[in-house]
Amino acid sequence: MHCCPGQRRPSNPYNFFLGVNAMLQPKSINLLENINLWLQLGNFLPHSKRVIFIPILLLGAEVLGFDLILTVPTAFELFTFILSVAMIAAMVAVALLLWRHVPRQELLLLGLFLGACMYIVILMAYQMPRMSALPSHSGLGAALSPWLIWLVVLVVSCFFTFRAITALRASLLMSALTLGGAGVIFFQMRWTGFDIAHDLITLTAAIAMIMLFVYQMARTQERSSQTDFLTGLPNRMRCYDVLDYELQRAARSNTLFAVILFDLDHFKKVNDQYGHPTGDAVLCDFANFVQQHIRRTDTLARWGGEEFILIMPGTDLASGRLKADHLRQQIKNRAFTNGIRISSSFGVTAYYMRDTNATLLERADAALYRAKANGRNCVETE
Repeated sequence: MHCCPGQRRPSNPYNFFLGVNAMLQPKSINLLENINLWLQLGNFLPHSKRVIFIPILLLGAEVLGFDLILTVPTAFELFTFILSVAMIAAMVAVALLLWRHVPRQELLLLGLFLGACMYIVILMAYQMPRMSALPSHSGLGAALSPWLIWLVVLVVSCFFTFRAITALRASLLMSALTLGGAGVIFFQMRWTGFDIAHDLITLTAAIAMIMLFVYQMARTQERSSQTDFLTGLPNRMRCYDVLDYELQRAARSNTLFAVILFDLDHFKKVNDQYGHPTGDAVLCDFANFVQQHIRRTDTLARWGGEEFILIMPGTDLASGRLKADHLRQQIKNRAFTNGIRISSSFGVTAYYMRDTNATLLERADAALYRAKANGRNCVETE
């Protein structure tokens, strides 16, 4: 139906709901991405962890199901039955998704952990009012002890699942959800406010001490496993984590970043002529020199042998090439350990929409190969 100029078009209620949905959907996606970036979640679990988690999740679902079967004849309650079945279904679903190797695997496991905390809180809210009254001297810790054990198990499991900083932040979320829910439940049960507050603070401090202790252990192990023992730079494993993070940020914010792959020309001759200890000293000197000529936001990592990789956020292909050429000239004009002079070849690429680790590294490696084929001591782009 056509409207005359100045005449209002009849409103359609369905269009209103479409408009609301269009406004809310991007916001919900942005919220999810912001949470993902804050937690620094990776896209895929390492294969070694994935093959362990799948049977653990299936075993946990089986144990919970067996416990459910045993309690049905003696103390059947429809609400707890439905809740337990939902938890079992979630565990089996996540195990199946991990087996199919879908993306965002760490986000799936985080959702399962938070769901387990919600499961604990809902069970507390449902079962605590039905329990017999506790002795007057019993506090919040005594009442919560069966559920606190599971919270500690979830917290420790986080540090075996995620990177240390991710596990710490996820543990804070889970503890706040569980202990906050417990506090609300017990205040509603009209327990003595002072006793509840005192016990809640004590329990929070205990959980915090456990988290900090496990975090320090996980952080130490993580640093040793993601740091090159010779140069002290991040190693290839850490580089993949940084690339994953930059890919997620670039896809979300529509920004660019450059990847520069480079190595030392004819480095085998240095080892043959001066010996491997001198060659190692040259590598360390080289790594320190390059580190001094990049930004704080850049990541320099040892890719392997005499190969290095530089990840530069907020940098396009042209700027990446300029930086690579600047480094090439600086390296050529500097004398390293024992006055040894070396040169470097560079391959440069930049992020494009829908890039992956594999496509980025493949282009950078191809560009480095061309630089070597063209006589070395030069820069090539994709």
